[in-house]
Amino acid sequence: MVVLRSLRVASAAGMCGALLLLASCGGGSTSAPSPVSSAIPEGAALIDQDGLAFSPNQLTVKAGEKVYFQNSETSLHTVTINGKNESGNMKRHDVLVRTFSEAGAYKITCDFHPQMKATITVQ
Repeated sequence: MVVLRSLRVASAAGMCGALLLLASCGGGSTSAPSPVSSAIPEGAALIDQDGLAFSPNQLTVKAGEKVYFQNSETSLHTVTINGKNESGNMKRHDVLVRTFSEAGAYKITCDFHPQMKATITVQ
């Protein structure tokens, strides 16, 4: 809000310059991406958040394959991969799509519910 108030008193030329500067600063953001509502293709790799658990709690996929994470209940959840929140807060019916490009084991947790744990193995 402070930025918006100071823009109001700036001249028109100053406002244009400030807006251009702000628009060019978006590339370095470290905030978690927002989940999107999306149709999940039939047969896709899916981990569902339901009953305060990830289901399945173990999944194996090939490198480059998309994995869909869906929240099927009213509780807020996150998809935290190896300690980094990748989803932000997921509401009911939100879906996060994540492509795992490197082989390895990925630990999946929920920031709100520490009992929720899963492992994705990427081959």
